[in-house]
Amino acid sequence: MRLKYAFFWACVLIVLQGLIPTRLFAQVMTGLDNIIAEHWAPLKGKNVGLITNQTGRTRTGEFGDSLFAREKSFHLIALFAPEHGLMGERPAGVQSDTLERMMGVPVYSLYGSTRKPTKAMLRGVNALVFDIQDIGVRPYTYLSTMILSMEAAAENHISFFVLDRPNPLSGVRIEGNVLDTTLKSFVGLVPVPYLHGMTLGELASLAKAKGWFNKASDLRLTVIPMRGWKRTMYWNETGLAWNAPSPNVPSFENAVGAAMFGATGELGIVSIGIGSDAPFLRIGSTLLGTTEILHIANSTLPNELTFVPEDFIGSSNAGIKNYNGIRIVLPSNLSLVPSFYEGQYRMLEAMLRDTALRSSFDQIAYSSENMFAKVTGMRRLLDALKQCVGLTPIFERWRKDTEIFRQEREPYLLYH
Repeated sequence: MRLKYAFFWACVLIVLQGLIPTRLFAQVMTGLDNIIAEHWAPLKGKNVGLITNQTGRTRTGEFGDSLFAREKSFHLIALFAPEHGLMGERPAGVQSDTLERMMGVPVYSLYGSTRKPTKAMLRGVNALVFDIQDIGVRPYTYLSTMILSMEAAAENHISFFVLDRPNPLSGVRIEGNVLDTTLKSFVGLVPVPYLHGMTLGELASLAKAKGWFNKASDLRLTVIPMRGWKRTMYWNETGLAWNAPSPNVPSFENAVGAAMFGATGELGIVSIGIGSDAPFLRIGSTLLGTTEILHIANSTLPNELTFVPEDFIGSSNAGIKNYNGIRIVLPSNLSLVPSFYEGQYRMLEAMLRDTALRSSFDQIAYSSENMFAKVTGMRRLLDALKQCVGLTPIFERWRKDTEIFRQEREPYLLYH
């Protein structure tokens, strides 16, 4: 009887696999999974420093730092934590110089008085390993942490390994302007588009080849690739569990929202849900009514998005506020959305027609204007919005830039 039922369910599974697209059954193996499968061969006998956080896990959920600490074929002698700390619990922008310990191993912060491993931190290390999940947008600081760590490794003659992980926004979506290098900062360190469509392993190879950091040509770089990942995959097609890379990105949907509205949030003109239960997935204002916000969203943002009228409470440095607003619902098939990035600026342009909001826009603090320029990587975008000169020429220029970048990155792609 058991054999009969087993045969029945096996047949059902075969039929389902024929009806449902193969990508829904994807079993992506990350770089961490693969180096474990190789019995840690590239690291054997080395003194290892590991740059990681709570996202550095196997596909079964085991923490990489614990696995590294217990492994006997090499010695883990230092851990390094990016913004948000080793467990990803610190709020955005909160710095720390506290030296912590995990299983007896020192944990150095790379988001404090230094954002690059120092010679003292690297004492005794001859292999530096990077294993952190990125969200696919240039301003997310884990990319900058990787680049600065690569530079430190090159300067100190240390081998550098990247345990590769998926770009959650796929490997084909490239949007926005390439960074103006005169605006180079920790929220924009390398000249790539806002959405770059690359994994961190691929970006590491590109940055080394282009000489985007000191002594790049001297770096001994090894990328431990994934298996099973295809460029067209969004995170929800990988079969991997989402481990929140930072407090405001608790789910994959929040990461998509960050790509769509994160730059807008820097201005402080409208709320994008930070401090609410749906960061990056809300649009709110104390000056515009819910109906007006809904109308603007429907007329300026991609038609594939759904907007639900929903006022909300959000908190910020200015305190707790009640916002008139909407909730953004993403489609199940994200590849149908023509652009993630441009819509927010069309929305802002439309909002500027409101007198009350216009007044607020003219009173943006210099610090917010400066951060907006750094995050967008473009100096004149804010001026174009203020002057209501029309954004279409800017978008067309961005699209030309992205096509040039798409060709330039081709030799460094690891997946197809």
